[in-house]
Amino acid sequence: MTNYRLTKEGEEYRKNGLPEKNLFELLQKDQLSVNNIQKKMKHADIALLWLKKKKIIQEKNGEIFLVSKKMEFPEQDALEKISKGETVNPDILEVLFQRKLVQRIYEEVEKLSKQLEKKKVSELTPIMLKTGLWKKAKLAPININVAPQKIVSVGKSHPYRQVIDDIRKKLIGLGFVEARGPLVEMNFWNFDALFMPSDHPARGIHDVLNVKNSQDGKVLDKQLWGRVEATHENGWITGSRGWGSWDFSFAKKLLLRSQGTALSARTLSKLKKEDIPHKMFMIDRVFRSDVIDAKHLAEFDQCEGIVVGEGLNLKNLLGYLKEIVIAVTGAEKVRFKPSYFPFTEPSVEGLAYHPELGWVEIGGSGIFRPEVTLPLGIEVPVLAWGLGIGRLAMIKLGVNDIRYLYSDNLKWLREKSLVK
Repeated sequence: MTNYRLTKEGEEYRKNGLPEKNLFELLQKDQLSVNNIQKKMKHADIALLWLKKKKIIQEKNGEIFLVSKKMEFPEQDALEKISKGETVNPDILEVLFQRKLVQRIYEEVEKLSKQLEKKKVSELTPIMLKTGLWKKAKLAPININVAPQKIVSVGKSHPYRQVIDDIRKKLIGLGFVEARGPLVEMNFWNFDALFMPSDHPARGIHDVLNVKNSQDGKVLDKQLWGRVEATHENGWITGSRGWGSWDFSFAKKLLLRSQGTALSARTLSKLKKEDIPHKMFMIDRVFRSDVIDAKHLAEFDQCEGIVVGEGLNLKNLLGYLKEIVIAVTGAEKVRFKPSYFPFTEPSVEGLAYHPELGWVEIGGSGIFRPEVTLPLGIEVPVLAWGLGIGRLAMIKLGVNDIRYLYSDNLKWLREKSLVK
């Protein structure tokens, strides 16, 4: 083992290359002026000094020229060897000492020895152990009752994931069955089956994300499509006057699902009389062309739910919503107000109080209209709601910006847990 080591500057040159070596390689590619060299590289003055000293370059009218195209830099190899504890050529070593790229270890030991005479130390360093200086060191007292720094972080579910799982458990506990549906949906299920007219504003470019250059969806149940068409055009047997028209070709176009209610329509179309009463929920991603801010994202998670059965009314709906929202968020204040949705009547909008943002809309709900249920083959009341899981999670986790639910802040992710 050698009795010398690299200085801080020597270690920098070992990693990044000697300044003169870097400048030599730069000049092999391009002819540069002194000003350009000083702008392009660090330690430019040192590089120019050593290349001039070795007679590798010449300066003329501020321009730098290479005198030789070939040049070796044994000092660079020497720095690498010293870092590994290997011996090097004495002449090269002397140059490195002069450039203060290498220092003798005993100089460092002597300096450390003087420091140890004046102050106590709280930790033993490698050089103290190697040289035996630890025997002379005065150790500072240690309080063994102080809790050690937490270093290991155990794995766990994401806080937002915990909220979603908590909602899922509560709904399953209430007798709901979880369902799933496609993210790429047909206009038919996303809008038409929900009695939303072909020219409804929600289908415009400012709300829905359409699938570009895609094939049309397939019509699997022509009788169902026929009933929906009749309902749109003249109300069919629902008692409605309908919208007066319906665009069959538009209904086959594909889009990114903008609401979980599309899955509710799919579920109702498959129910048989013996399946009723029935309770279904979905927690999954939906997409809308929203302006991103503290309460909105272009893609977000929605909790869709329906209850199908005889004698259901608005009071039952509000009971379900209040039970779910309070149980999930722990919000002390929840309220509902009348609203409008094309597929429910009556319609209700739910709001929960956020400590910093105030009253926050958490979703819409209502009782499906006959124009929705009858074409789908359902003759009993259907309670329906769609809740924004992200906003519920904001209240539960004490977050005032929905974007923070997707944060990569490791400290927050490690420390934050779902408050029971």
